[in-house]
Amino acid sequence: MRNLELARLLNELADLSDYVGESQFKSRAYRNAARLLETMQTPIESLAEQGQEALEAVPGIGKAIAEKIIAYLNTGVIPKHQQLLQLVPEGILEVMQVPGIGPKTARLLYEHLGVHDLESLQNALASGAVLQIPHFGEAKRQRLLRLTELIKKARQRRPLGTVYWLAQEKLHWLQQLPHVQNALVGGSIRRMQETIGDIDFLVATEHPEKVIAAFVQMPGTTEVFAQGDNRAQIFLEGGLQVDLKTVPPVSWGAGMLYITGSKAHSIRLREIAIERGLKLNEYGVWRGTECVARETEAEVYEALGLPYIPPPLRENSGEIERALQGSLPALVTREQIQGDLQTHSRWSDGQDTSEAMAQEALSQGYTYLALTDHVEMFAWQGDVFHLFRQRQREIERLNEQMAGRLVVLNGLEVNIDIDGTLDAPEELLKEAEIVVAGIHYGHGQEPEAMTRRLIRALEHPSVHILAHPTGRRFGKREPNDADWERVFRRAYELGKAVEVNGYTTRMDPPTPIVRILEQSGAWVALGTDAHRASDLRMMTLAVGLAQRGWLTAERVLNTRPLPELRAWLKEVRG
Repeated sequence: MRNLELARLLNELADLSDYVGESQFKSRAYRNAARLLETMQTPIESLAEQGQEALEAVPGIGKAIAEKIIAYLNTGVIPKHQQLLQLVPEGILEVMQVPGIGPKTARLLYEHLGVHDLESLQNALASGAVLQIPHFGEAKRQRLLRLTELIKKARQRRPLGTVYWLAQEKLHWLQQLPHVQNALVGGSIRRMQETIGDIDFLVATEHPEKVIAAFVQMPGTTEVFAQGDNRAQIFLEGGLQVDLKTVPPVSWGAGMLYITGSKAHSIRLREIAIERGLKLNEYGVWRGTECVARETEAEVYEALGLPYIPPPLRENSGEIERALQGSLPALVTREQIQGDLQTHSRWSDGQDTSEAMAQEALSQGYTYLALTDHVEMFAWQGDVFHLFRQRQREIERLNEQMAGRLVVLNGLEVNIDIDGTLDAPEELLKEAEIVVAGIHYGHGQEPEAMTRRLIRALEHPSVHILAHPTGRRFGKREPNDADWERVFRRAYELGKAVEVNGYTTRMDPPTPIVRILEQSGAWVALGTDAHRASDLRMMTLAVGLAQRGWLTAERVLNTRPLPELRAWLKEVRG
């Protein structure tokens, strides 16, 4: 499939078009088409084989973009993209990826300071040279410097969702090897951290040399970096680093604790061990030469005077103090989730039918599923009210077929405009069973403006859930900044919910902001933002992020059975 590469080129084309000053309608069309391609499951080359008319029939792809797609499939390039590249300094595209630097600012930075990439931008910001640019104050300099540094760091790590299932696949492969008695994925993946640097495996075995000899032959290995008596390190295709640590089966629990981390959590545990006259390492808890605990993690924690601490909490961010007080929260679990509250079907930009989404929801053990297709995508296809009611009839038939096993809710996702109003007809919003509102454009506003924008959206009487609140997209966009305490406090006062979004490229909001959400008392909705049936598995990521934010089932809306959910939906609207 060449969909993603085409989407990348169209997004670049939009940025190039903005930089040279072409019509904003053009760049918006390029971005809309790119977004469609990113979620399209059908290979674009298969669609193009049916002719240009088949491409033009796809909502969001008109004649001009269809011609560009065909040109790319035939030649490997988009002529318009190549033409604009000649007019724009190399590296400017990555400068424009920094929130707050639009085409005009990028041109000024290049013309006055020679800024042509992230490195030169960082240098200009750090030196203060940017203060020569009109309308460039110290506050803006500081903010952009911080954002640039964050973007550079983020490039060194990968979103959890892009690696999580690969790690599970490789774990299964490891578990089938001879001499492997137990195996797990540790590190930041086990802690459900939003980004990961590598994959860490732990294996319990009596024959480490044989396991390591097999490990370095793992399918997909491109380079063996290190191979020792009980450790090995390889690189997979794409440059992903994978580390293996082996321990004797009797030290399985201590090894689990060691391989999971975090480093700060482990250091604090070792300090506690020393305070108690003990020693902690990957093989156990020791009093002199006597091992007092090692077989399970719970035993190791108990030997240190602590209850078991779940992996997502292990960041030395207060969990050890709460454990010593006996007040750790009972974290929400995947098994407690009754349904998904943000999903999309073919009625908008999803790739699967409503029925396919519902069938997958059943296989996930759900009792309800909210289809929250995008309002603007209904509008692109024709009469928005007609299409919405047509989908309603389809959902009613689907619910009859499900015979009480699953209920599909007819919902909508609506854009929040720059001023906080909703980009949808009022009557349509009133008809929807559930409405989620989110920001999809106009990112990078100043915190106070963003705060007012989000609060105004929450205050709309039809809105139930604030979706992906910070707007983060890994590799594309840093989180928007706002006074999150105010936003979440207002959600609490209104009795509304804030989403914790598990979509691979979002994982939104980041852990520190989920902690603020947890402390606010507001309802939380877990959603996958699924655009195809297989995306529903991303609830695992949403739950993991909720756990990192210390959330319990009592606070999570979709742990509630359907009658309670429907009562809440009605209550929100008064």
